[in-house]
Amino acid sequence: MKRSLMNKTRRALSALMALAMLCCAAPGALAGDSDVIIFGYLAAYDAKLNPFLCVDRDMASINSLMYESLFELDANQQPQPLLAESWACNDGVWTINLRTGILFHNGIELVAQDVVNSYELLRNSASNNPYYGRVQMLKSVTATDTFTVTVESNYPGYITLYALTFPIAQRDTAYAAIPMGTGPYWCVNYTPDEMIRLEANPLWWKQQPTIEALEFHHYWDISDMLAALQAGEVEMFQTRSATAALTKKLSYANSMDYSTTAYEALIPNLSGIMGDTNLRRAVMYAIDYSTLLSNVYLDMAQQCEVPISPSSWLYESRSAVYYYSPERAMQYLYDSGWADLTGDTLLNKLDDNVLQYIDVRIIVFDDSTSKVRSNAADMIAENLRAVGINASVEKLERSEVRSRIKDGDYELALVPLNLSEVPDLIPLLSSGGDINYNGYTTAELDQLLINCARAEDAQSMQLAYADLQAYIVDNLPIMGLCFRTGMVLSTRPLTGLSGIRETDAYNGIEFLAE
Repeated sequence: MKRSLMNKTRRALSALMALAMLCCAAPGALAGDSDVIIFGYLAAYDAKLNPFLCVDRDMASINSLMYESLFELDANQQPQPLLAESWACNDGVWTINLRTGILFHNGIELVAQDVVNSYELLRNSASNNPYYGRVQMLKSVTATDTFTVTVESNYPGYITLYALTFPIAQRDTAYAAIPMGTGPYWCVNYTPDEMIRLEANPLWWKQQPTIEALEFHHYWDISDMLAALQAGEVEMFQTRSATAALTKKLSYANSMDYSTTAYEALIPNLSGIMGDTNLRRAVMYAIDYSTLLSNVYLDMAQQCEVPISPSSWLYESRSAVYYYSPERAMQYLYDSGWADLTGDTLLNKLDDNVLQYIDVRIIVFDDSTSKVRSNAADMIAENLRAVGINASVEKLERSEVRSRIKDGDYELALVPLNLSEVPDLIPLLSSGGDINYNGYTTAELDQLLINCARAEDAQSMQLAYADLQAYIVDNLPIMGLCFRTGMVLSTRPLTGLSGIRETDAYNGIEFLAE
């Protein structure tokens, strides 16, 4: 009874202090404003900051400073406990015990029902919300008692912890423009389409931030934001725009790269000539990756043959099999019976006395603001012609590429695959997977995917993903090229940022070195 009374008294005093600070806080309220960092951010008109309504990439990173989750991803993208104190799993049912004494920005203590409410709001959010996909992995989240949550998952294994990295807000404020979170910063000023100001949260349960305030100014396009950085109007922003690629080479700017979930891959038509595994391997060895990433992707991409980021703890370095080797490419082609029978530098062979060539059409579509992908297809076609493959490029609209893949009217399709921070490859590689565009399927691959989903702990999960990656690079159901990267550009030193990601680009900003 005495402890309960003390807890109630402490929470009441904390609530009064928090409310008083929120009422008094205003832009420039901190003495001298010397510890303020000015950021730029891009967002659509009337973009929502509320994490349950937010769909803009830059605003998701701002939210990561205000809201915390049961688990977080560390610098190696491995789940680690945050608001969860302990957990256990029994037959796919997870019991999560919350830390006690964690206060929201309004001084109210975090309880299990806040977790449940946040889960339910995200489960019914827009499909382009950054957290929508991961909460769909869960069957249910229920409050067992005040500080205990029970989670039933569609996946029985360790991978479930990735699904528990969604933001948690105080349930009574969830529908506000700025719900209350538990993170290191709280919002003291929000003017849509203009400015967001965050200040250090004195109720934060960890060490107090050394950077006392963060101010985010809205811009409509990357060119204006780059000009503002050069003029000293902003000090920092995140971007994955190729327009900004050259800026990181300038003397006044510091940069830190991060891997995104945008994966560029060649999808082979397995019902045609690309059904030959040796031909797929020859294509992979024929590509000049160094020049492709430097000259076409402007060093804003990282070569990766498998759909697991090289920055992930699950990435198997032995999957880095393919490199630029025209000699190895031609050996695989010779092994499949191809030779230059006519002396015209194109490989061919006789089939029922009919001369056959390796005719490969690469279909591709571009993003609305960039020709990078079609330029990449042009260069790949040039590389293929250099080893005797008669390659051509067809530049189409997105819908046309989808239609051609569905109809099987192509040999290779260069497409972006929008993956997830959750390393769930079942939609990409399983029988009937939503983004298994060429329909590749084997019983062995399906079993490898099941092993990944059922792995009960970190060690067994790592081993399961190593086996899966070995299968992918050997059989090439998809022919991976690279993960696109983004970067944080800054006129300040970036020492202190760590493990940054597309939706958490300022991780560690609270302790940024001066």
